[in-house]
Formats: sequence, C-alpha cells, structure tokens
Amino acid sequence: MTIFTEFSTPAQQGPKDYQLLGLPAADLAAFEADWSANIAGWTQMSIIGNPWSNLNDTPRDNYYDPLVEGMGEATAAVISWPPFPNRLIQFLTNPGIVKGGQLTAPLSQDAVQELADSGRITQGGTSFVLFDPEPGQVLLKIPADRCPAIDWDGKYVDFSPSGPRGWQDEYCEWSILRNAQGKMQSIAFTCENPAYYLTMWRQNPKAVLGIYQRYIDPAVQLEDLFLRYEYDQPTGKKGDPVLDPTTGNPAYDPTNKWNRGPARVPGSFGGAMHLTSPPNTLSAEIYLAAAATIQRPSSVNGNPQSLICCAQYGQNFRNSDPNIGYGANVAARTARLTLTDPVGLYIQQPQNFQGWSGPNGEDVSGYWQILRGTAGTGPNGSDQILHAVFAIPESAGYSIEDCTIYGLPISHVGVILDQMKVALAVTPNNAAPDTTAFACVTDRTDGTQPWPVQMVPESLFYGESPSDLPALLRPGSKFRFVLIVQGADENTTPATARVEFSDPNITVTVEQFLKNASAVPGQTNGGGTQGYVMDIAVGANAQPGPVSVRALNPSEGPAPTPEQHPWEAGLAVISSR
Repeated sequence: MTIFTEFSTPAQQGPKDYQLLGLPAADLAAFEADWSANIAGWTQMSIIGNPWSNLNDTPRDNYYDPLVEGMGEATAAVISWPPFPNRLIQFLTNPGIVKGGQLTAPLSQDAVQELADSGRITQGGTSFVLFDPEPGQVLLKIPADRCPAIDWDGKYVDFSPSGPRGWQDEYCEWSILRNAQGKMQSIAFTCENPAYYLTMWRQNPKAVLGIYQRYIDPAVQLEDLFLRYEYDQPTGKKGDPVLDPTTGNPAYDPTNKWNRGPARVPGSFGGAMHLTSPPNTLSAEIYLAAAATIQRPSSVNGNPQSLICCAQYGQNFRNSDPNIGYGANVAARTARLTLTDPVGLYIQQPQNFQGWSGPNGEDVSGYWQILRGTAGTGPNGSDQILHAVFAIPESAGYSIEDCTIYGLPISHVGVILDQMKVALAVTPNNAAPDTTAFACVTDRTDGTQPWPVQMVPESLFYGESPSDLPALLRPGSKFRFVLIVQGADENTTPATARVEFSDPNITVTVEQFLKNASAVPGQTNGGGTQGYVMDIAVGANAQPGPVSVRALNPSEGPAPTPEQHPWEAGLAVISSR
C-alpha cells in the first residue's frame, strides 16, 4: 500500500485555478484541505451505506478508505459509458410510451436528439417539455414502475430527474451557442461537479466569479451567482439573496443564470460551468461505487440492469449508474477497491478526428479545445477532461451543423456525444474481497430508523439549496440548521425528537419537526423525507474535523449503542478556522 494523506482536486485543477486567479498559496492549501475533507466524509458515508431503513445494503467492506488503509498499488480499472441521456431513448422511443396518454407515437431518434438539446419537442401541435412547463406546454411523463422491467400499462409520473438540464443525467451536460440563423456555432461540455464550486465559494466567492468570467462570460457579476428565494419563506422574501450564517455571505446558486439550461447567449445568460442535474454529484458517484461492491446472487449479477434493480444504488436505464455499478461489482469480485485519486468523472474526448470535416472537407479538429483538465493523464492513458468546447468561429463562414462526422451531418449534439465517453477509475488493493452473495436490497420491517441525508443552515433549506457539502459547525457558535432524514416516525414532535452528535460538546434543541422536507436527490430512494429544524450550539472545546450525527425515533431506547443505531458520517464538520 502507498501512504495516502489527502484527496486531490479533480484533474489536479485546484492549483491551476488558484494560480490563474493569483490567490496566495495559503488559500490554496486551505481549499485543498476542505476538498479532501469533503471526499473523506463522503467516503465514510458511502462505506456505512444505509442500515437505517434498508436490509442488505451493508456492510460495504469491499470498498476501502485510502486515508485509513493507504492507496492500492495495483493498476486502476477504467469504467466508461456513453454521455447521451439513455433514459430519453429507453422511455420515449419505445412504442409502449403511447399508453401514457400523451404522445400519439414514439419519438424518432432524431426527435430524441432534438429533445436532449432543448428540453422540448412538439408532436401533433402540442409542445412537450422536460422541465418547468409554461402555459400551453405539457410536462412529459414516464412509467413509474421500472424494475425489473418497465411497466408501460401502469402508473405514469413526471419525467425525472427534474431541473433546467435535469435530463442530461449521464454526468455530462452541455450548452449550445447558436448564430443569428439558429445554427449551432459552439457547444460547451462539462463533467465538473458542483461541490468543487460550492467548496470554493465558502472560502472566497470572488474566486468562483473569476472562474466564471474566465470560462463562461466576462459579463458575469458576483450578484448573478447568489442563491435567491423562489418564494416568500420564513427566512427571507422572494428574490432576496439567501444568506449563509456560517460564512456571513450569500449562498451559491449552482443553477444560476450563467449555468442554467441547454442554451447560451453571450452577455445575457447560459453556459455549462459545472453539472446541475440532481443526480450528477460526486457524493452520489462515491456512494454508488461503494454500494455496488456488495456481491449479489448470480441470478441478478449478470447484467447492469438486473443488478441495479437488485442493489438499488442509482437510477436504472441510465448509461452511467448501471455501468458504473456493474463495473465496480465485477472489479470487487477479485479485490477490494476505491475510487482512484483524483476522484472525479472525466470526459473522454473523441478518439479520432480524422472523420470530422467542414462542408468542403476542411479539417475541424483544431476547433475542439480542452479548457479544464487534461488528456491522456488518467489511468491506462484515459483522459481527465473537465470542460471542453467544440466551437467554430463565425469567420470560418460555416456552422457546426454544416460539418459532418464520418459523413453524418452534425444536426444535434448527440452526433458528437456518440464519439465520446465519460469515465471514472477504481483502484484495487491486495486484500481479498468478501464474495458473500447478499440478497437484494429491501425495506427494513423490524423498526425503521431515520436515515440522515442532508444537513444545511435553515436559510439554505428554505432557499432550496441543493448543496451536499457537510454543514459547517464553528466552535463557540450557535446557528439554526435543518437535518433532513428519510424514515422518521411522522408522529415525532419537537418534544419527542432526538438528534445527537458524536462530539459531546455539541448540543441540540429541536424547534420543529417537518413531516415533509426536501433533500439532495441522487442518494435517497424516493421514499419521502422529513426534517428536524434545530438550534445547534457548538462548545468552544469541540474538536475540529468530521463529526457524526444520528436522529432517533421516539420509540427507541434512551441510549442505543452504535450497533443498535449507527451514526452517519459526511454531513457535518467542525471548522478549524
């Protein structure tokens, strides 16, 4: 084993950004320490799994923490998948979709590619959309039951994931700049995770602004990046910035107007700085990889779709989740593993640009540019690209749609995506794995316990922040937070609610219990979430570093052991500064 002391930033991008921004080395060191702490917390969370409301979801002993055990020295395995949103194909091109009562015929492949680029499609005079319908538009629905197979005759629900680019859910999102004729002139691709920017924002919002101005648009202003209330809330009015009491600054909005939706207009809005689809998070990737290392019966572990239905570690019918899980499961049959450092999801650029040409046979390979990350620097020569762009200058006299790839016109972004992959890597160690085949994941029937899934300041909760960063607890402070859980007894009251932290210097007073609360998607199984609104006082003697939390139902004993009621990691950290 190789001694391992700190997780690196994705594609080693942190030092490059701080050098670009002219920030001092001390700021970089602090950012890298915070980043490593985030990955460490999510790693611990992922190894714990969900013993509170699930059966057969733990132990995840085949996934190891390199900070504890050292990084394995064996050759890493690269797992890759196509970046085009496969759920659009699986649901909307199948003849069974007409049974939902919306579409009169399944969509063609060309129509699905158009839908992926814009989030809308018209059929029979009706405009269908994937997000935020306006008057006269209809939100597309898909079958609710999808395991072990799609039930076309059953209940239909709104398409998910939701969000302004929610359907671009393969850990690759894109934004299109069109010319005056409506033709594609530039396409920006990103696989960067939002947590990188959320972490940097906590330290220095102007640093995030500098990156946006460098890679998205010089017109970006700091106020454009503020999270704002969508409605009047107990902590603020509609349109007001959401203040984060733990930093004293407005919170960051991952879906701000410069990183929102599939279209870009220079000087006005749009771009693809980082991922925004709810399940496209790094914490979800780590959680999924760890969950997939548990071995399952041979009747289900033979293909990605049956395995994900059994293990319930992500969304089926995506290209990403089933392939990540299956690849990790296969690798864990011969060795324990962890995600390779630097942990991240990386664009794999087209292998060969020789088949790409302009309308008169022009060489267009030079119009593909890597803006963030690097090519060929990953395991087995894989790419570690975070942000790339294919842009043809207007001075060339033609658009992207005038170009071809192996003779096929680039009519939609999907034509380019067919030449690309997204990938991650796992590193095995020398320890023998547990090859016990566990039964499929099911709900607990012997007393469900609350599963903590997100903790944020109260203002960020009402501001609907999607942040999955651990909450900042500062020694000597007292702030109000909301702990969001899944599986709490809905008859809980503030008087009977119990929330505990592993550090005895932290005291909690539950002020309100919410029977329905939002949570970070990509981790919960959709069973509904509850919230504890609580005042947290952090004593001056609280020890800096990660701190565990648990919520107990009223019926549980007065002091359950960790074996009787486990602690959750990765949701809170005691700050050292």
